[in-house]
Amino acid sequence: MLHGSPDLVKYSKQAHHDDDEQQHDDGLFELPSFFVLTFKRYEGESKDGRFHGRGTAKFKGGHSYTGIFSMGTMHGTGVFTWADKVTYEGEFVRNIPMGQGKYSWPDGSTYEGDVCNGVRHGNGTHKSGNAIYKGQWNHSKRHGKGTVYYNKEETSWYKGNWVMNKREGWGVRRYPSGNIYFGEWKHNLRNGEGTMRWLNLGQLYIGNWHDGVQQGHGTHVWLMKRTEPGAEFRPSNQYTGNFFLGYRHGPGTFYYAGGAIYEGGWQDNKKHGKGKVTLKDGYVFQGQFLNDKMVTPNMTANQAPVLHGMDESSLGPDMTVNIDVLLEEIPEKKRDIEHKQVRFVLLRHKTELRSIYRFYSRLGQPQIPGGAFLLSRMQLWRMLKDCYVHHRGVTLVEIDLYLRDNPDPAEVHSPFTPIMLSRFLSCLVIIAYYIYRNDTESSTHLLAACFSKLLVDDIFPNAKNVKGFLFNPPERTIVAVDFLTKSWKVFQAYSRVNKAPRDDSTMTNRQLLWMYEDLKLYDSNLTIVRVIEIICAEALDPGNRSACMEFEIVFLEFFEVLLGCGEVKCQQMTGPYPKLRPSRSSSALARQWQQTLSQDRELDAWSHKIRHFFNHMFFPAVDLLHLL
Repeated sequence: MLHGSPDLVKYSKQAHHDDDEQQHDDGLFELPSFFVLTFKRYEGESKDGRFHGRGTAKFKGGHSYTGIFSMGTMHGTGVFTWADKVTYEGEFVRNIPMGQGKYSWPDGSTYEGDVCNGVRHGNGTHKSGNAIYKGQWNHSKRHGKGTVYYNKEETSWYKGNWVMNKREGWGVRRYPSGNIYFGEWKHNLRNGEGTMRWLNLGQLYIGNWHDGVQQGHGTHVWLMKRTEPGAEFRPSNQYTGNFFLGYRHGPGTFYYAGGAIYEGGWQDNKKHGKGKVTLKDGYVFQGQFLNDKMVTPNMTANQAPVLHGMDESSLGPDMTVNIDVLLEEIPEKKRDIEHKQVRFVLLRHKTELRSIYRFYSRLGQPQIPGGAFLLSRMQLWRMLKDCYVHHRGVTLVEIDLYLRDNPDPAEVHSPFTPIMLSRFLSCLVIIAYYIYRNDTESSTHLLAACFSKLLVDDIFPNAKNVKGFLFNPPERTIVAVDFLTKSWKVFQAYSRVNKAPRDDSTMTNRQLLWMYEDLKLYDSNLTIVRVIEIICAEALDPGNRSACMEFEIVFLEFFEVLLGCGEVKCQQMTGPYPKLRPSRSSSALARQWQQTLSQDRELDAWSHKIRHFFNHMFFPAVDLLHLL
C-alpha cells in the first residue's frame, strides 16, 4: 500500500562522514611559561645601577629580550625570544607579558590580542595553518563568544559559544559540504535543541540532539529539488515524532508528499507496531506493522469526505490545507464547495503567501544563500502581532488554543514547534474563521469570505514590517537566542507556580509584574510603571492598562518584555567602546563607514546591556528562588 519511508541522514559514533563532530586540528599551542631568568649579558641604558630605558638582555638557556626596561625589569613594550624560537612582541609589566601582544611560533602560527599574566586572556586572534580563531579567551582557552575558520577558503566554520576550548552553548557550524547546523552544543557535539540543513541532499531536521545524533522529539523534512536556479525548495515528505540514536524510533507521524499520512509506532526507521494509514482520497486503514509493512490490516476501511472538481496539483501538496475542524461547523452538503472556495483564495494569493512564509521563517536565522527553513511558532506569533491580529478581540494564547493539534498541554504553546507551509495556511484559515465569522455570516461561502478578509485587511497590508524587541533589528536575535532556552524554562515554571486554571494556561501580564517583584528587579530605572509601558506597547489601546494586565501571554510576549526591561534596567551601561568622534571627511564613503561603525557599536552596546541583565541579574535572581 505504502512504500518505505525515505532514509534520513543519521549519525553514529562509529561512522562519521563529511559532517562529523571530531576535533579539528587548529594548532592551538600551549604558551611557554616565564620561569626564573638569570641574566647573562645586558647592553643598553641604565639608571642608578639598574637596567632602565631601552636595552637588550641575554639570559642563560638561550633566551633574549629587546625592549624597554624600568628599574631592572622588563616593563613597557619589547620582544622576548625563547630558546626554541617562540617569540612574544608586545607589552610587559614587571617581567610579565601583560596587555596587548603577539605570540609567534616557528611553524608560522600566531596569536595576537589581549594577554594577561603571560597567557591569552580577553579578545584575540589565533592563526595556525589554515585555521583561524577570532574571539574571547580565558586563561589561554577559547571561552565565550568566538569564530573559528577551519580552512583557507573559510567555507568550513563555527560561530558561537565556547567553554574551555570546546563548542558549548549556542552556535552555528558550517561544514565543508555546505551543510549547516545551528543550535545547542555540548563538549563539541550537537546537543539539545538544534536545526540541521543538508544542502545537497535537500533535507532539514529540527528538534532534539544528544551526543551529536538526532534523539528525542523532532521533525525531519525531505525537500523537493528546485525546478530552476533561485527557486525555493518545496516540502516533499515530513516525519514528526521520536528519534533514538539517529533513527525514527517510537511514536511518530509521517506525511507523504502524495497526501497520505501514517501515524503510529516506529523502530529503526521502519513502521513497527500499531499504526494507521490515511490515504489521499480519505480511506483509513489500521493494523499492526512489522518491518515497514502492514501484517494485520483492518479490512473494514473507513472513508473520510472526498473533495472533487479541484485539481490538487494546481497548488501543490505543500499548500494543501487541512480545515476539517472548520468543515464540521458547515452543513455537510456545503462542505465540498466551502473547501473548494478556500482553495480558490489560496490560488489567487499563493505567491504573496509563500513570500510571507519564507520571510518570517528566516527571521533570526543565519543568512545562508538559498537557505530554506521551517516556520516556528515563535515566528508565527511575531507575524500575527506585526499584522495586528491580536487587535481583533483575540489573544495569542486563545489563537494557540484554536490551532491546537497536539493533546500534550506542554506543546500547545511551545515556541519551538515547527510549522510547514500547509499547516501555516491552515492556521490562517482557522484564525480568520474565529475572528470574522460574525462579520461574514451572511456570505455565500463563509470560510473563503473570512479568509479573504483576514488577508486583505490584516495580513497583506502589515506583514514584513517587523516590530518588537526580539527580531528588530535582526542582528539582535543572534544575541538574544543565547537566553531563549532558559527563559522558556522560567516561563513554564512560573506558569505552573501560578496554578493556572487550565493545564494549558500560561501566565497573565499581572503575574509577570508579580514575578519581577519576586525577583527584586525593580529599581529607579526599572519601575513598575515603566514595565507596564513595555508590556502594553503593542496593545490595541496602550492607555487602557488595567484591561491589558489580565491578558494571558505567550512566550514571545514574555521574552520581548524581558529584552525591553533589560535595556531599561541597564541603560547606564555604555558598553566597552568609547563614543565615536564625528568624521571630518565629507566623502559619501566616509559617511557610510561612520554610519556602519556607529550601528555596529550601538549593537555592541545593546548586546553588553542584555548579556549583563540576563547573566548577572535575571538568571541569578531566578536561581535564588530554586524554580528550575
